[in-house]
Amino acid sequence: MNQERSPQEMILELYDLFSSFKRRIEDPNYIQIENTLEKLVDNQNEMKSEIRELKKQLLNPFDGVIVENKKNSDFRESQEEWKREIDKIIEEHKALVRWKNIIVKVLIAILTASGAVASFVLSKYLN
Repeated sequence: MNQERSPQEMILELYDLFSSFKRRIEDPNYIQIENTLEKLVDNQNEMKSEIRELKKQLLNPFDGVIVENKKNSDFRESQEEWKREIDKIIEEHKALVRWKNIIVKVLIAILTASGAVASFVLSKYLN
């Protein structure tokens, strides 16, 4: 098909193609599209760098968000364990206080009874 055309026709066709290409390049819509594409590429590169930064912040093994979250979880779990221990100590303290109150009441009863016996014995021997 190309061999059937003369060189002059091919040159005219190339000339037409180049002129249409030139018109497209100089077209304001084409320039606007090109600018929009450049902005899109720039924004995409900026987004990539921001994602890299976020990834560093999330996955940093020393002070990343995931590490901080793990530290918070560990602290919360230790606080819950400490609270269970404190509750156990409080219950033991309450049991000791109850035992002490019982012992005090028994001792008061023994002292009262021994005082009554001593009063009885003294009243028998003094009368």
